[in-house]
Amino acid sequence: MKITPIDISSHRFAKKMRGLDPEEVRSFLNLVAGEFERLVIENNALREELAQIKSGLADYKERERILKETLLTAQKLAQDMKEEARKEAQLVLKEAEIKGAHLLDQAARKAGQIEGMIQALRVERDAFEQRVRSAVDQHLRLLDMHKKEEEIEDRLRFMKKPSSGETA
Repeated sequence: MKITPIDISSHRFAKKMRGLDPEEVRSFLNLVAGEFERLVIENNALREELAQIKSGLADYKERERILKETLLTAQKLAQDMKEEARKEAQLVLKEAEIKGAHLLDQAARKAGQIEGMIQALRVERDAFEQRVRSAVDQHLRLLDMHKKEEEIEDRLRFMKKPSSGETA
């Protein structure tokens, strides 16, 4: 059974012989009723405050749930971004390796071409040297022949000269 402050202050006790002082009982009941009323009001205020706190707590719990979900989403996004960056880095590395291999192949082909050109120039140089040597040798033989011819002509002139004792 619920009792209210009004129940306390309006309660009437039966009178008996040699009973209590009605004024003192009434005064005490009024005091108890006032205190009880204060406690009821305080209890109601505390209940309202508790309801507000529960409502706020529910709001904070919802916010916490949202924050946790947001944090998990951010972590997943960060992991996804890291994975994407790693994949992109691998792709860039592969492309660089392919380009590097291609450049090395080109450089090797170019080096082969240059080596072939050097070899061809060496052959051409050797052929040119041989022609120059041959031409120099021919000129030396011509010079030698020319010298021999002069010597022969000198001998012949000496032989053709009339002797001083001979008269013509």
